[in-house]
Amino acid sequence: MKLIAVTNDRWPIEKLGKIMVEAEPFVDHFIIREKSKTADECMKLIQFVLNGGVSSEKLIINDRIDVAVAANIRKVHLPGHGLDVQMVKSRFPRLLAGCSVHSAAEADQAIRRGADWILYGHVFETASKRHLPPRGLQELSEIAEKHDDTEIYAIGGIQPKHILQLNAAGAAGIAVMSSIFDSEVPVSAAESYHEACQFII
Repeated sequence: MKLIAVTNDRWPIEKLGKIMVEAEPFVDHFIIREKSKTADECMKLIQFVLNGGVSSEKLIINDRIDVAVAANIRKVHLPGHGLDVQMVKSRFPRLLAGCSVHSAAEADQAIRRGADWILYGHVFETASKRHLPPRGLQELSEIAEKHDDTEIYAIGGIQPKHILQLNAAGAAGIAVMSSIFDSEVPVSAAESYHEACQFII
């Protein structure tokens, strides 16, 4: 199982960059999802983590195609309300692009339009979406079975104890935000998820 750490748009560049550099050994990819930061601030964050030894191959830029192109980052992640994945890939053919989806129908459409991976959620209860019921594992399993040639990642309320269930449902990996970046010791949280993922062959 792969681990994606999604930034929480709460910390200044230096603090966030330091967390990412320290957590890097335990994380397969980072989605830089900093909605409140300017393009220039995002560029500074990217340079900070690159200088700290994080590979550019581990970085995925959320929504900001301009930042990805300017920083020479190859992977972008498109929100459900974002740009059409087929349009993005036709205009920027060197980019790999994933999409956030919230249903099997959205997953079908995103993959048909060329998405290289899918983030499906929210799977479990999460404080950030208290007003919405979790989507559970059944639809995730159906999506993974139907699209077994596309990596499907689960997001939303995931704890290390859920890894075996998610693997059984066909998820290629998990995406985690608050449980890492809001943790008192983010690197320890990342290590806990990493260790749980290692039990999956």
